[in-house]
Amino acid sequence: MHMKPHTQTSDSRSRMLSRQLHCLLVALLVPTFALAENWMARVPDRTFVSTLSIPGAHDAATGSGWASGYATMGDLYARTQELNIGQLWAIGVRAFDLRPCSHDGYMNINHGLMPTMLHFDAVLCQLRDSLIANPSEFVIIHMLHATDGDQVKDVYETQLLEILQRPDLKPYFANFKNDLRVRDLRGKILILSRNAYASTPPVGGFFTNWTGDADWSRQTQGRIIGPRSASMPAYMQDYAETFAEGAMQTKLDAIEKMLDFSTTHRTLVSSQVVWVFNFASAFSKVTSLLGYNISQSNGYRDNATHTHACILQYLASHTPGPTGVVLMDYAGVDQTSGYATRGQELVDTLIANNFRYITPQSTAVGTPRAEGHMQSYSLQGVPAKKPQRGKIYITRQKNGTTRKILY
Repeated sequence: MHMKPHTQTSDSRSRMLSRQLHCLLVALLVPTFALAENWMARVPDRTFVSTLSIPGAHDAATGSGWASGYATMGDLYARTQELNIGQLWAIGVRAFDLRPCSHDGYMNINHGLMPTMLHFDAVLCQLRDSLIANPSEFVIIHMLHATDGDQVKDVYETQLLEILQRPDLKPYFANFKNDLRVRDLRGKILILSRNAYASTPPVGGFFTNWTGDADWSRQTQGRIIGPRSASMPAYMQDYAETFAEGAMQTKLDAIEKMLDFSTTHRTLVSSQVVWVFNFASAFSKVTSLLGYNISQSNGYRDNATHTHACILQYLASHTPGPTGVVLMDYAGVDQTSGYATRGQELVDTLIANNFRYITPQSTAVGTPRAEGHMQSYSLQGVPAKKPQRGKIYITRQKNGTTRKILY
């Protein structure tokens, strides 16, 4: 049988080149994911926290499911996330909007009337454990009392303080101060509450003059108040109802105006610090019931298609600068129920945006040093007693610094 000698055709060469490019891309993407998971390790210690671009999740607990009997209603009217708390952490979300309320013997996390299946203290413990495993990172919690969800009245402050003073949690809470830098928050949780509680100094800080108005003069009157007379300006854009005629454009204009400020404001000394909270979240679809407009989960999805595209376009077309904390719906989800929410793209873009205007510090990948070494963790945050050669680990040194090391 006569057989033709094999010759490499243009098609086969193209396929080979395609495979080579695919392998190269995979090789490049692996460390990129690793760096996204612990992205704060690349931020220099002296960086003012207020000058970061931090991806956050609005009503973060709704991706973890609903209390018994509320699944259908929750999915229709109150879901703003599909990823659970652990998944949000893993993709680099570092700001969590949590709304506790009082139940008999515990605090639940609700979205308005709708109870999620998560208890407030359990989420704090989960975030604490994530920080123990990833000590280069920190968490900001935007906290709001979900008064509509209270099943027991007049015990919110008591229940809240019992949790915040627990000995297994208290060491991991940071207090707000005027010149907060990244080094001050590594491994910590900063709770910023929109409700003052009791007469005690806050654990973290209190917001004052919060507004959901689209008016710039009102958005710029906020402050964050902390212990020991700490007090700094806080600008917020939290316009939430985009279902009326013209309201979506009002929202987009408000987002861009806040970005115009945050990306150009320069913070060289602590007296120039301004904290920014720019909410991408809102709802553009409602159901009318008994004279009330009730948000729809698809309204949060639809709104996200507009606001996320707006922020992405802005960051692609303007000089790099901080966004502040951006709290979004459907974080980490690019497509949901037919809506192009681009939530993963936005999280990735916000993380990457930091290093367009901040020179990253080294997170050394090299030969591990035995001296001063304290603990190694996998990229998933699991303690590693015997690190395996050829794998990347996060190591925490005795001096409190962290390094990414290839063994």
